[in-house]
Amino acid sequence: MPLLGPKEQEIVRERLSTLNRDVEMVLFTDTSTLIAPGKEPCMYCRETEQLLKELKELSDKLHLVVYDLATPEGKEKAQAFQVEAAPTLILREKGSEATNLRYRGIPAGYEFASLLEDLEMLGRDGHGLPEQVVEELSNLPEEVVLQVFVTPTCPYCPQAVRTAHRLAYASPKVFGEMIEANEFPELSSRYGIHGVPDTIVNHGKARVLGAQPLSQFLQAIRQAVGVKA
Repeated sequence: MPLLGPKEQEIVRERLSTLNRDVEMVLFTDTSTLIAPGKEPCMYCRETEQLLKELKELSDKLHLVVYDLATPEGKEKAQAFQVEAAPTLILREKGSEATNLRYRGIPAGYEFASLLEDLEMLGRDGHGLPEQVVEELSNLPEEVVLQVFVTPTCPYCPQAVRTAHRLAYASPKVFGEMIEANEFPELSSRYGIHGVPDTIVNHGKARVLGAQPLSQFLQAIRQAVGVKA
């Protein structure tokens, strides 16, 4: 059974019809049924792959590559792409080597809107950030990791994901990742996630609670890397 009904397919196809750049969706899945210490089962690998395959059929500008962590090739690619868990989705312009705009967990519910907006950003709109912001990001003394914890039922989460992904698209020094909190409870517990969206910056050096404006994200980034405004 399709995840996207006829009406949803029509809406999405119309939105994707305006893309003028090719976008690559790189999915890491895991078909292994083995459960090991520290390894959480892949709750929605199958559904995530199905969703992306359905999206791919709606636009010739979308391209899907799938790697399975249960295979030697998948493990090798995961190491090269710094992928720790499945499902992980990396979005980038086709032909790019970028790996810093990603989803850990299925982009379902309200996060499906984030996925569509990212595809439009990569395939048509660009990041839209002011030049001074891009310059500030390029001058950061170290790389910045933005991990945005979300749930599919959170209507405010896409705004935070969108901001993190715009920053990642604008600069290779920014790693922007959506993390579905329910799929990765151990990670959520590590950072004390009690509400979403909650953005952890550089593994706890700073955080942004709620769907805050771009200025708050920039302030948290400066705090995490020790740069004054």
